[in-house]
Amino acid sequence: MTNGNSFSIRMAQPKDARAILDIYAPYVRDTAITLTSKMPRVDEVRKKMHIVKKTFPYLVCTVENKVVGFAYADKDRPHEACCWNAELSIYLDPNFHGRGMAKALYTALFQILKAQGFCNLYAVITLPNEASVALHKSFGFKELAVHEGVGYKLGEWQDVLWMLLRIDGANPETHGPPTPCKKLRDNEVDTALMMATALMVGVQ
Repeated sequence: MTNGNSFSIRMAQPKDARAILDIYAPYVRDTAITLTSKMPRVDEVRKKMHIVKKTFPYLVCTVENKVVGFAYADKDRPHEACCWNAELSIYLDPNFHGRGMAKALYTALFQILKAQGFCNLYAVITLPNEASVALHKSFGFKELAVHEGVGYKLGEWQDVLWMLLRIDGANPETHGPPTPCKKLRDNEVDTALMMATALMVGVQ
């Protein structure tokens, strides 16, 4: 059983890169859940984390100090006019599916993104993936479109579903672009992480 002492959600650190790669590797090697086909190196994971954390939250969940899942946001498109958008990624160790950890990670991620001032959150899901679609719908995501045959992996053309969640972020006319995550007040981030961690108390 996990509890408030053994389970936590926190900001990812460079030392987590190996554990993150270990979680990600089976998705790259054995599934089309990610359309990435080339296995990244540990230093590439660490570099990606560094770039993401300049603007966005990059979170890990741990059990007994072991990283068992991660989630982060990144740019949706490079255009300045799209700076209020974020595309999401979330991956769990398969041994920890169905325990509410994805919900806890997303709860923290979304609260931080809202505090930053983001407005549109996008999920890009290779089909079929009923669990991921259900997770996003539980948070209020709406299906936008299916892009057919956008990638070729594991000997098949893969279809991708785009989903959208509009959150009450910043008013672009009064707030301007979203605040980089590293410039948020510490209590805004800490509160989001503690609330999400609390969701896991007593979960098997």
